[in-house]
Amino acid sequence: MTVQHLTLAKFRHGTTCEEKKEAIRTVYLMAVAALIIPGVTALKVGPPVSQKGARGYEFALTVEFEDLQAFREYIPHPHHRLVAEYISNFSEGTPLSYQIDTSREARL
Repeated sequence: MTVQHLTLAKFRHGTTCEEKKEAIRTVYLMAVAALIIPGVTALKVGPPVSQKGARGYEFALTVEFEDLQAFREYIPHPHHRLVAEYISNFSEGTPLSYQIDTSREARL
C-alpha cells in the first residue's frame, strides 16, 4: 500500500510574489532532502496551475511513502518537523493535511 501525503497552504496576507516564490523554492529544497529518508519514494512542490477552484490555496506539497508505516515514522521525524514549522511560518491559518491510500480503489 502506498500513501500520498498532501499539504495545502495559503500565504499570509501581504506576502509578496517574490516572497511566495522564495518560500516555494525553499520548501522544494527542504523536501528533496526527504528522499534520503527510508520509505519516502517521491515528492512534488508547487503552486496551483490555476487559482480557479483552488479555494485560496496557493501552495501544495505532496510526499509519497512506500506504506502506512513509513508515513507514520516520517511524521515525528525531525525533517518533517522542520518542513512543517517552515510552512507554518508563512501560512495563513493552519495548512490542510490529507493522506490517501493510493493502493485502494475508491469506494462510493
